[in-house]
Amino acid sequence: FIPREYFPDYNFNLADFKGFHLKAMKKMAALSPQIDLILETRDARAPISSRNLLFEKALVNKEKIILYSKSDLSSLKKETLDRWHKNEQYMILDFKKRNEIEYLVEFLKNKFKDIYPPQPLGYRIMIVGMPNVGKSTLLNGLRSIGLNTRKKVAKTGGQPGVTKNTSEITRITKNPDILLYDTPGVSLPRVKDSNTMISLALIGCVGINQISPVIQADYLLYLLNKQDPTGSLYAEFYPEPTNKIMTLLYAIAKRINKVNNKMSKKAKLKGIIQHFDENACAIYWIDKWKQGRQGRCMFEENERIDNKSSFKESTENERKRLDSL
Repeated sequence: FIPREYFPDYNFNLADFKGFHLKAMKKMAALSPQIDLILETRDARAPISSRNLLFEKALVNKEKIILYSKSDLSSLKKETLDRWHKNEQYMILDFKKRNEIEYLVEFLKNKFKDIYPPQPLGYRIMIVGMPNVGKSTLLNGLRSIGLNTRKKVAKTGGQPGVTKNTSEITRITKNPDILLYDTPGVSLPRVKDSNTMISLALIGCVGINQISPVIQADYLLYLLNKQDPTGSLYAEFYPEPTNKIMTLLYAIAKRINKVNNKMSKKAKLKGIIQHFDENACAIYWIDKWKQGRQGRCMFEENERIDNKSSFKESTENERKRLDSL
């Protein structure tokens, strides 16, 4: 078995930039003079696709910590991040684990204590990131730990666009006084290529109907075969490795009883594949990976992650690309 060397470059819309995204960027820039620290969230399953370098323009010369969310679902290695962020602060966190949020709260308290003279208006933090990378979950967790309360102040959801406005400032600890702005997830005006757009769809950064579920499932199959060409990552549905997504989806349909058995004997004798809902089967399989029920994974190509020089080069190239838009 030989995995596919490349994935087709599909001709679909590479933008999911909405009016409230532009409004949010302007509000961030206006608030920037009041902000002491930026927490930028990225999804550890697609760490390159889920970065948005537009924040560098809106929030110039601000101290920043990059937080990689959903680390419990990702196979991203700490050594890789150490190589990427030699001169940057970063953390790998599971925003739903109490002990990890407690660690972040104590870290932020110590950051505030290091400031001299003390800030009379408190230590002000802004959370930024692409849509649906965990910003509101993080805000609720910080407030819950810092103030010992279960009351949520930010809506959360599995789809992009749950937060649409830059919120009023929220206190997350009283002693010391640490305050935080939640912001909407902001997409890029246009992403680099179709593979990047599919990666964003797989982590929920773009709307569920923006890209065909079958194309998303096919890209996932392509990635899994490159990670492990034995087919073991989907062996519960199909016994051998395959590059054919419809073959795998049909096997999934049979497993979860989504095949329409109303076919003529003549059609069956000809070996015609029975009708099944390929979109439903694709969503079912993708969701198993998104929810971690199939194990840890990456929704980006290994070459982008493991290449020792690619991250720095791709960052510079992305800055130039955004400048040209």
